Amino acid sequence: MTLELYYLEETDSICSNRVIVTLSEKGITDWIPHKMLLVKRDQFKPDYLKLNPQGVVPTLIHDGRPIRESSLICDYLDDLHPSPALKPADMVDRNRMREWVKLFDERGFEATAVVNFVTKFRLTVPREVMEERWKSVPNIDRLYRQQSVIREGVDSPYVMRAIGALESIFLQMERALSDGRPFLMGDQFTLAEANFAPFMKVVEMVRFMDFWLEAYPHVRQWWDRVASRESMKQLDDFPYNAIAEDSAHAWTGRETAPAFERKLKEYRAAFAHAYKTQD
Repeated sequence: MTLELYYLEETDSICSNRVIVTLSEKGITDWIPHKMLLVKRDQFKPDYLKLNPQGVVPTLIHDGRPIRESSLICDYLDDLHPSPALKPADMVDRNRMREWVKLFDERGFEATAVVNFVTKFRLTVPREVMEERWKSVPNIDRLYRQQSVIREGVDSPYVMRAIGALESIFLQMERALSDGRPFLMGDQFTLAEANFAPFMKVVEMVRFMDFWLEAYPHVRQWWDRVASRESMKQLDDFPYNAIAEDSAHAWTGRETAPAFERKLKEYRAAFAHAYKTQD
């Protein structure tokens, strides 16, 4: 059996890091790394597009056959190496875990990308570099989202949509964790954690964690618990980490935080009813 992974080794690369965390939690070490660089537009090169026509990262290759989409890759790895299991044994619980992963896929990815683009990318990447990059983006939704956030900053409608998406996730997590369980599915660390923790890492990197999770103490405790695992701590050894206060994520996050926090308060005021009725 041969496993190869085309991925980004960067602390804020949420989809690649979902797989990295899963590999670590599973104890899988016998895989061949193929590190990619977005700045070189590796994801749009013809050879890679043959493996992943959408031009997204990561892609897992198992005995020459590609497995795409990060959450599906994580699930595949858990089936490939059954122990330690990252899915509940009970079928109903397993389905509930997959509901969490589906929620993170549908609402968390774009929202976290917006957080990253409205901070680090908007304030550190020259506009002409972004304009050149946009010529190769094959997905019109991704293109419009990036252009709006880069050009309009926190006034982009995508920012408010991102806030709403993450708020809906945090609210559901807070309710689930309020019974004292350590992880979303109870005592077991599952693919729910592996899939969402890299998203939360970006929120931490831009220094939004304190003001955003003040309203969600159980989510904050969950994050502190998950962040202390070796599978997550290794991400801080990757390039573009935000350990230093003068790192790109840290200073751009601090600069953006006041306006972003105002948007968060605006959202909570406008959708106060959702906090009472949402399941």
